[in-house]
Amino acid sequence: MTPALWLLAACNSENIKEPEYREIRDVRIVDVGLLKTTARLNMVYYNPNSFSVQVNDAHGDVYIDNIHLGRFSLDDKVQVRKRREFTVPALIKLNNLCAIANHKEIWNKKQAMVRIEGVARVKKSGFTSEVPIKYAGMQNIDKLKEIIPVK
Repeated sequence: MTPALWLLAACNSENIKEPEYREIRDVRIVDVGLLKTTARLNMVYYNPNSFSVQVNDAHGDVYIDNIHLGRFSLDDKVQVRKRREFTVPALIKLNNLCAIANHKEIWNKKQAMVRIEGVARVKKSGFTSEVPIKYAGMQNIDKLKEIIPVK
């Protein structure tokens, strides 16, 4: 869930650097149901830019190796300070049927292509706009496996 596009849309500058993904922390299951598991996690990034923004809302879909894992939403507003690490608290609603059907493919890998597609509402200097969220990259998925209901 990279805020890079949020920053690009908010500032329109040629010198904008994409925030650097650091890690996933604090994966915890909130609720387990028959069809859906809900989990919270924190994604840590570093903002190398000389400006700050606020992310008010975000939501979209999460895929692992093109398998739809579920939907995400922003759990709280995020202040993205200049030249500092920041944490993105996310709520993920996992589709249990899809996860169970594809769990062997997910469990056999340490890294996988993680793709996130969605929309974020960003505020900078009093102006708010909706911007697309598009991220794809190879990631260590060990911490994400904690929310898969079957081993």
